[in-house]
Amino acid sequence: MAKKTTRKQAPKRSPGKKKAAVRKTSATRRVATRVARKTTAVPQRRKRPSRRLAATVGAATAAVRDSVAGAVATMAARLRWSSSESDAVAILEQEHRRVQKLLEQGEATTERARKGRRELLETLTAALNAHELIEEKVLYPALQSHPQARDVVLEGYQEHHVADLIVEELLAVATDNEEWGAKFKVLKENIEHHIQEEERELFPAARRIFSREELRELAARMLALRPPPRPRARPRR
Repeated sequence: MAKKTTRKQAPKRSPGKKKAAVRKTSATRRVATRVARKTTAVPQRRKRPSRRLAATVGAATAAVRDSVAGAVATMAARLRWSSSESDAVAILEQEHRRVQKLLEQGEATTERARKGRRELLETLTAALNAHELIEEKVLYPALQSHPQARDVVLEGYQEHHVADLIVEELLAVATDNEEWGAKFKVLKENIEHHIQEEERELFPAARRIFSREELRELAARMLALRPPPRPRARPRR
């Protein structure tokens, strides 16, 4: 008779041993995961610059900004006119400031200042006459043929005329009369409007139309029309 072969059965593991093996496998996986996380490149945080470095950078930026601003201003000065240059428009602007100062002084006077009002009105009249002369003989004729300035020039002639009429009426009114102050205020408002219109429209147009040399030539003609200064009276000994 043939012998029966019997398979050897693997020994059965107890439940306690199975749990221990599972725990060992889980622990191994956790350790591997930690090692992988540590070896992975972690992006480093950017360090903030120190206060001293930030101050140095700020100062350098400000210096560059100031340098650029200075260069722009220099270039603008070359391209634009400077009010300090001796040209026709600069001369008229200076006279405007003088006339405005006299108008403010006259408006601040009272009826008691009879002599002061009379002297101030004489000074103002002389300044207005000289100013109107150089505008009507030099600047206005030079600009009247240009369409962009013609209307303002024609209005300027009429505004000069109105101012002259008010001055004549003021000269006929007693300085201690309350009517004198009212007329002087109307004169002041009329002249200030005239100055504002010229400086906003007419003078910028003149700078666009004429070249540097042409404005200097106009200035020379204006100065030639000015009366020579009166010699000061020597004090008596």
